[in-house]
This record gives sequence, structure tokens and C-alpha cells, in this order.
Amino acid sequence: MVNMGKRFLFSVFVCFVALFFTRTQVHAFQLTTDPQYVVMNFSEINELNWAAPEDEWQTKIKPIILKQLDEFQRALPRGTTQRKLAWSTLEEYMNTPMDTPSQASVYAIKMRRILDIAEETNLPVFLPLNGFQWWDELPELYNWWDPDGTHTPDSFFARQRTPDFKQRFIAGYNPDNIWNVEWSSPTIPMKLNWRNWGSGGFRLAPPPNLAQSPRSNTHRAYRSVLDARFTILMQTLADRLKKWEQEGKQELFAGITIGTEISLNASATPADEFQPYGFRSTQDLACPPNKPSCFSSTPPTKTQMSALRQHAIEKYFQDLMTIAQKQGIPKQRIYTHVWSEATPNDKRYENYAAAAFSLYARPGMSFYGYAEDPWALPVWNTSAKQNGFPLWGAVEYSAPKTLEVWRRGIANTLDAEHPAKLLVIYNWTEHKDTPAMQALTEALTREPTQPACTIPELINPRITQEQALTWQILPADWQARFSPSLTLHVQRGLIAQKSATDSVTLAIDPTVTTTSIPPLKPGVYSWYVDLRGCGNTVQRTSQPQRYVQELHLPPERIPWWVRIYFTLFEKQFAPTE
Repeated sequence: MVNMGKRFLFSVFVCFVALFFTRTQVHAFQLTTDPQYVVMNFSEINELNWAAPEDEWQTKIKPIILKQLDEFQRALPRGTTQRKLAWSTLEEYMNTPMDTPSQASVYAIKMRRILDIAEETNLPVFLPLNGFQWWDELPELYNWWDPDGTHTPDSFFARQRTPDFKQRFIAGYNPDNIWNVEWSSPTIPMKLNWRNWGSGGFRLAPPPNLAQSPRSNTHRAYRSVLDARFTILMQTLADRLKKWEQEGKQELFAGITIGTEISLNASATPADEFQPYGFRSTQDLACPPNKPSCFSSTPPTKTQMSALRQHAIEKYFQDLMTIAQKQGIPKQRIYTHVWSEATPNDKRYENYAAAAFSLYARPGMSFYGYAEDPWALPVWNTSAKQNGFPLWGAVEYSAPKTLEVWRRGIANTLDAEHPAKLLVIYNWTEHKDTPAMQALTEALTREPTQPACTIPELINPRITQEQALTWQILPADWQARFSPSLTLHVQRGLIAQKSATDSVTLAIDPTVTTTSIPPLKPGVYSWYVDLRGCGNTVQRTSQPQRYVQELHLPPERIPWWVRIYFTLFEKQFAPTE
């Protein structure tokens, strides 16, 4: 009897989980093409008031943006069938004052207006979503050290955009904000950091704690605010993508990045050392609740600390990728973005490149020092090889201003043996009058060089009404050469991982695009398909999907209140196309 009761309670739990997932399913953006994008980022227009009142937007702000984009389009070709010109500007959604996230929020307005301009100009757009580097405007989340504004340099206040910032900074003081910021040691939370970008050194908010800290107040936690704002942005984007799909304008969307140059490096001292820290996020992952600073008594080894830093970033990416996936954004338009250009003998070194690779997105990284040949960077080359050389993005890129360097850099990214799908150049004003323009013009007037061996992307995975697992291949006319293999992976839980143990591993004919759901015990599962070829060196995986295997009970064994609940929401259980 006890076992029957447990089975029944478990079945009710599984059914409620099923209801939750099916109710949150949305229309997924359907890919039909997958060109390369050569993207130019515009930093100056990022500083404009994108949320200005409509009259000011139309008469003052928007004309400035259109003028720069017009200059850009006159300077470079629009591209070819498989290589497209695109533009971007940062969406710094955490660098606006505290609000209740909604479609009226300034970052949501900016997102809509960016998409409006892409549509109006018919120029594809890439969206770097930066919720990590800049959050000065949220002192309510990070000010733990200064109750009256006398312990913070005036230059920091003078640099902010909003006139009431200092008052908000003082009002936002909360000692508990130590859990929202990174720590420079197992016991010391960071204050303002240093940065030498652009015109020189300046101070900025401490780096945020990427982990979902169990000690933060839910309403004043960095991750709670970030997740809520990111969700609004994904909803805004999903609405526009549905419209573009109906109009056959899918190629206007070049993709998004999750964050900008994510790392756990920081400059906690005036030396601007930019060395690995991350002692708060890693302790939140590793320490028991009653010992929040456990590393002070039991320090991890260097190898353990490196693994924890990677895990903290992987978890951060995974949480935001899950939000994007729930809104129907396909993995082929989601890019991670890490900083990891240091080599092992450099004090700045940590292997963040390994954290960029996921089943749920394409990997992306900044390339400056290795712009001439990204594959010469050992951590990138090794991580890509270990993950089957997935299609990837040079999501922040700039090279020295010589023609031959740019030609080699483009050849080693867009026309490499394992080519990038994305090249995002920072910034327009720095490159528009340089030899880079000739190299970009040459690249945009030719189709991508085809690698000697290639395998297709696995796109649009779903469960049909007939309860079959199905997916598509892109390009659709791909011929199964080089002895490819196709495998279905089914894992227990909400998140699939390459390192996890499969509940089911099933070899499939590589020419098919559908299979039946294998027999499973009741529970929640994630599934994906994995295509390998080119001597088993190249791999493509579909975006993992969730599946709930219910425990079916006779009607007479289901309580009346459960039957009523299921009847009320019966339509919610129907699989979506």
C-alpha cells in the first residue's frame, strides 16, 4: 500500500510537471537558412537615448542612427547568398535604474526600436545582450560599503548618466549586497573595480556574482533582476521573430550573445591586474549553507578552482539559454561570449574558453590578440576539438589596421577548415577609414569557402502530435558522405549535458529525421540527437528538448480533484507543432 501511495504521488507530480512545461511552450522560430554574418558594431549609437519619447525619437535620435547605418551600407556590399552584412549595438540591460521589468522598460523599448530599424533598413541585426559588464546604475544591488557616499570617489559619481544617481547610491546601501558581488578572496567582497578600456583608467561597479546566491534577498539579488529583465527581452524578441517568420524575413535575425566577455577575472586594485578571482560565485556553488566562506578553512586546489570557475560560467550561460529557449530562440542563433585570450604563463590566465561550449548554443569568444588566427590560441583550439568543432562565432573582433592582417584574419575565421558563422567587428568609427574596409569588401563579394569535409546542422527539433521525435537537417540537400553516424541521447532531468549519463543511447540511420520515443520510466527527460562525421572529428547536435513520461493510472485510482484539474487544462497537454 505504501508503494502504491508513493507511485500515485509521483504520478501526480509528473503530471503537474507536464502541465507546467506544456503551458510554457511557445512557437519556436523556424530556421530555413543559416548564412554567415559579417557584423559591424556601433558603439556611439549605443550611448543615445533609445527610450526617448516618440517625438524626440523620430526627430532627433533615430535620424542619427539611420545616418550612421546609411554611411555603413554605402561603404560595404550587402553580401551574398551565404554571407550577409549585418550591424549591432549593445543592449546593456542591467545598466538602467531599478524598475519592475515590463514591455514599458527602457531596455524593452530599445530592443523594439533596434528591431524596427533592422526591419526598416532591411539590414540584418545581431544583438549583444550585456547584463554582465555594466550595472553601475543598480547601486541597490552592489553598494554594501558606503552608507553616506563618502567612501566612494567623486569621479565615479560624476561619470554616471542619471542626475539622481548619488542619492540612489546612498539609499541603496545594504550590507547584504556582499552576496551580489564577486569576492577577491574567500572572505573579502569587492568594492569598485578599475578598468583601462577606451580613453584611460576609470572606476566601475564591482563585478557581479554570476551564481544564484542562496543568501541574497530574492527581490534584491543580481540574478533575480537579471533573469527578469532578460526574460522581457526574450519575449520582445520572440514576438518580432514570429512576425518576421510569417513575412519570410528570418535572415534579418543574426543572433544574440549571452553576456559580453564573461569571465571571473577582475581588477580589484589600481594596478588593473585583471586576474582570476570569482571567490563568491565559486563558494556559492561549493560551500554548504552554514559555511559561506568555506574556502578560508579548506581552500581548493588550483585545478579545483579552475573547474569551479568554469562551472560558474557554464551555469550562468545555461540559466539564460534556458530562458531564451523557452521563448523559442534556436541554438543556432544563441552565442556564448567569453574572454579567454591569456596563455598559461600569463597571470590573467584561466581557461574560460572551455565554458563557452554547450549543447544549447554556439560557442563565442573575443579575439583581439589572436585576431589574425583564432585557431592559434591553444585554449580555443583544444576546446573546439574536444567538442567536435561546432559552428562558432568570433563575437567580438578587431585586428591591426593592415590589409594583409585583415585578409588573413578573415580567411582564418570565415573561410577556415572549421568556419565561424559570425564575425562581429568592434567598432565602426575605428575601422571605417582603414584597410579593413577593403578586406571586408572582398569577403562580402564572395561566397564562403566550403570545407573539405562538412556535416549539416540539426535544426527545429520537436515532438509531433503522434509522439514521435523529429528534426530537420540544414542544408536539406546534404548527402550522407564520409560515413556519418547519428545517435539519440535521452537523459533524466531538465538539462542535457555531454558529460551526463544517458538513460537511453540509440543509434539511428543518419539519413532519417524522425524516430519513436523509446520506452522510458515515468519522469522528466531531455533528449537530443548527435550527428558525427569527417572521421568522427566533427559533430553537430540538435537543441535539447524536454519530454515528460507520465505514469498512466486507471481513472478510478485518480482523485476527483485531480481529474477536475486535468479536465480544466486538458488542451494544455496537446503537443505543440
